[in-house]
Amino acid sequence: MTNNVELYEKKYPEKWVVMQNKITQAFREMSIDEKRIIILASPLVRVNNTTEKTPVEITSSEFAKLSGIDTNSAYKQMKSASRKLMKRTFIYEDKDGDDTEVQWVIRSKYANGYISMHFTDEVIYLLQVFDKLNPYTKYLKEDILSLKLTYSLDLYHLAKKSERKGGFSMTLDEYRQELGTPKSYERINNLKENAVDGPIKEINQKTDIKITYENVKRGRAVTGLKFTVKAKPTKKNSLNDLNQNNEDRDIPPLTVKQIDRFAPLLANYSPFGSYAPSGKSTQEVISWLHTQLRDETFLKTHKKHLLAVGYTFPK
Repeated sequence: MTNNVELYEKKYPEKWVVMQNKITQAFREMSIDEKRIIILASPLVRVNNTTEKTPVEITSSEFAKLSGIDTNSAYKQMKSASRKLMKRTFIYEDKDGDDTEVQWVIRSKYANGYISMHFTDEVIYLLQVFDKLNPYTKYLKEDILSLKLTYSLDLYHLAKKSERKGGFSMTLDEYRQELGTPKSYERINNLKENAVDGPIKEINQKTDIKITYENVKRGRAVTGLKFTVKAKPTKKNSLNDLNQNNEDRDIPPLTVKQIDRFAPLLANYSPFGSYAPSGKSTQEVISWLHTQLRDETFLKTHKKHLLAVGYTFPK
């Protein structure tokens, strides 16, 4: 791991939570409120050029709104979770192959209606640097923070990480280890009730994906679980409908902020995929779009796609 975090690129708007996959391996033993703090911090660290010296502020009102609890409870839960984070460490293997132990948070402040934290460089790196050497997963903040069961967050992250492949399989021991379940969950009935069936039901009700699973058996004994992950169909207006009231309007030149916003949205918008350069990674397409979105002809050609991902004409 490197401290050279200033080289990261702001790739996604604030509504997206983006984390290296290593981070969930490091926070599996955290309480749900500790995980919520990391999730809320994710876009703030990414878009604000955060360093160890930069305070990351999370308000109790935002925590309450996105977690579905009242503001007073939110502040108490945030404060308690932040104190736990101050005591937590995780271990990673550095470039020399040596185990290195670091804190998550090095300083916290509890003010009226918000908490302020300073994350270590290693944690900042996990929330800012995303490439082939540092695999990552992204999801909408509102989806994951609607989850309230202890293991729903962890299973949701596993599912999103494997969504493009259609699912994943794990032995029972691998699954227990991944979620950090207690010894009582060595009984398969306890494991399924609390860490499989309950979380799947909540994820299917509240988020953008649907999970099903089946037992993997050796003889009569259940030895693992095979999960199938599918994106839910979304309600989409047709591209023609989106253009209906704007047929005679051209999109004016975009600002730098607008380009930063719409480049990743277009790159991840499936109907636009056939227009992007083939054989390129998502990040390479985003970089290409940073140039294309400055071109008047490109804006005319792809007006319908920009409208579909949220562009609105100025009044």
